[in-house]
Amino acid sequence: MFLIDDILLLPLRLPIKGFEWVMRQIQTMADEELLNDQRWKERLIELQMMLELGEITEEEYAREEAEVFQALREIRARREQMAREAAEARGEEPESSIGIYTGYGK
Repeated sequence: MFLIDDILLLPLRLPIKGFEWVMRQIQTMADEELLNDQRWKERLIELQMMLELGEITEEEYAREEAEVFQALREIRARREQMAREAAEARGEEPESSIGIYTGYGK
């Protein structure tokens, strides 16, 4: 009986499963983009080179550097939040965090 149900309901279930898969892929790609700090690190290196070559002033560098550090802090906060949510979903108690100086946090 279950085989017949599966066969009869396949035209209804298949589009739903496909839509769910597409949405999971989009969520995965969005998470990767939001958690990728490499482009911000590259921007910081680019700013340092521009400053050394005299293409930007100290004030412009400081302003841009502050934006980069803010973006890096936001990425780190997102990562920590996702780790806490994953731990709670597994039924674990979130561990008390230990701060590590990375050079771009407060």
